[in-house]
Amino acid sequence: MNLFSKERIFLTVLVLTMAAVLITLGVLQYRWSQQVSEADEARLGDNLHSLVMDWHLDFFREFSGMAVNLQVGPDAGAHDDWRDYLQRYAEWRLTASDPAIVDNILILESSQADPRLLRLNGDRKLLEVFPETAKLRPLLARLHENATDLNRATHAWMSGGAPPPPPPGRPMDSGPAGPPSALHPGDPVTGWQFEPTIPVLVHAVVHHALPGDLEQPEDEKRVDWIIVVLNGKVIQNQIFPELTERYFSSADGLEYKVAVVASGSHARLLYSSERDFGMVQADTADVTMGMFGPPPQSTEGHFWETIKNGKASAGKDWHHLSAPTWFPLLSLDGGDERWTLLLQHREGSLEALVEAARRRNLFLSFGVLTLLAVGMTMVVFASYRAQKLAKLQVDFVATVSHELRTPLSVIASAAENIADGVVSGQQQVVQYGTVIRDQTRQLAQLVEQILMFAASQEGGNRYHFRVLRVSEVIEAAVKNTAGLVQVAGFTMNCDLEPDLPEISGDLPALTQCLQNLIGNAVKYGGESRWIGLRARLGGENGRREIQISVEDKGLGIKSSEIREIFEPFYRSASVAAAQIHGTGLGLPLAKSLAEAMGGSLTVTSELKKGSTFTLHLPVANFPALESAVAQVK
Repeated sequence: MNLFSKERIFLTVLVLTMAAVLITLGVLQYRWSQQVSEADEARLGDNLHSLVMDWHLDFFREFSGMAVNLQVGPDAGAHDDWRDYLQRYAEWRLTASDPAIVDNILILESSQADPRLLRLNGDRKLLEVFPETAKLRPLLARLHENATDLNRATHAWMSGGAPPPPPPGRPMDSGPAGPPSALHPGDPVTGWQFEPTIPVLVHAVVHHALPGDLEQPEDEKRVDWIIVVLNGKVIQNQIFPELTERYFSSADGLEYKVAVVASGSHARLLYSSERDFGMVQADTADVTMGMFGPPPQSTEGHFWETIKNGKASAGKDWHHLSAPTWFPLLSLDGGDERWTLLLQHREGSLEALVEAARRRNLFLSFGVLTLLAVGMTMVVFASYRAQKLAKLQVDFVATVSHELRTPLSVIASAAENIADGVVSGQQQVVQYGTVIRDQTRQLAQLVEQILMFAASQEGGNRYHFRVLRVSEVIEAAVKNTAGLVQVAGFTMNCDLEPDLPEISGDLPALTQCLQNLIGNAVKYGGESRWIGLRARLGGENGRREIQISVEDKGLGIKSSEIREIFEPFYRSASVAAAQIHGTGLGLPLAKSLAEAMGGSLTVTSELKKGSTFTLHLPVANFPALESAVAQVK
């Protein structure tokens, strides 16, 4: 196995190895991008989850502060004319960051024989009678209706009986028996409840009997109600926008679209950061959160208690959340209104953004792999071309050495015979002189061809363009190759169309191009010993050109070698086997000269039937001539 075969096997193995490595890298890159996308989505979900929870906690901060301030002892209330509540309300107004969130704080004395609706005036620390409005009437009727049931149930529970009923309008899971805590969100006796349609906060006040009170036996627990009427306009136009700006904005403005929707039988939009975002986007939002969650006694409520204690693990579905239960819902007349927070990224859903980033990363990654593959392919191809060129150069050196050695050997032998006196007589002197002259010309032509090829590759030729007659070029080429054709015993048939238009070019260069084609026909003309030289006017698409063809009826060329024959130093295996001498520079030089003249060189051939080489030269016109001259200069 020769060196070139070993290198070819090595290149094949190398290409296959690199292909396997690239495929492996592509698969790993795809899997990695999937894992990164999942991690990014989880990270974004966790961040958004945290923002939503902070938003929710901040929203209820004022509610909670007010609820804590108004939570006094269970014996306070009607017995002391609600003085403790008046004092707490006045203190809260002084310390609250936004007291305008509360319109009024009302007291419903449902425990009295003649129930009253009172209003706490925090500024003047007065208790005023408040008229029953149409907006409050359904709520007040519901509280009156449930006061007796709650009173009875509380009395039974305090006596060791069944647990109290759920808050009005709200189902509740059964909880542990025992007395209620002082302040337990969702507790049916002392907890606060939220009614969203008005909106109001409602709290039951349980009164214990005082010693000596004949109107209220000690085992009877009467119930009144605290009603905190909230300012819906402040919540919608001030609280929601401030929280949105605080938690969902960046340096470039709002990062998320935010809306708060009151869902239910009469759905309405409470707030939206965008004109086109809100009512119809609930199904496509990145996050939806019910702002008033389930009771803490339920399974879902217990989960949120775990969240608050920091014991919940990540991985829950962050798209649909329920808020921790600070204020369970109180529904009127079977209503089911819920306040829901909607969020969506301004550029689309988070999944779409993550997927777009994944596609972008994959595009860049596969782009890098593609560039790597192209670079590796180019390196392999360049290595293959370099090997091929090295082999051709080695063959060229061997061929040129042989071509140089033959005339030099003949010249040296003739010179020795003359010097040794072997040659005698005028006839022998003439014969030896002719041999030396012919071999010297052959040697000079070989050297000239090599030098001309080297100059054409380096762009060192300087052509002198002028208007030429086609017959002028053909006559010069025929004259210069007449001796070669005659010695080889060939017959040349010339056929020129009459009145051919002139061409522009360099006469020596065109002559050399035709000489190479004629010499090539002599070498490979075979036994027919015939060469056809024709010139005619042709062209396509309005382009006129002169076509000069050199035809032979010799060996012909394989279709697989048609593109190879114009490569420098190339000589086919069949030519080498036939021991036809040559350097492999004749056709590449002819092609280079044709292109330098603004033309081209084409070939048609059939194996064992001959070949036809056609030189295409554009018809002369002065603008084209000036352009060609400018390009050469």
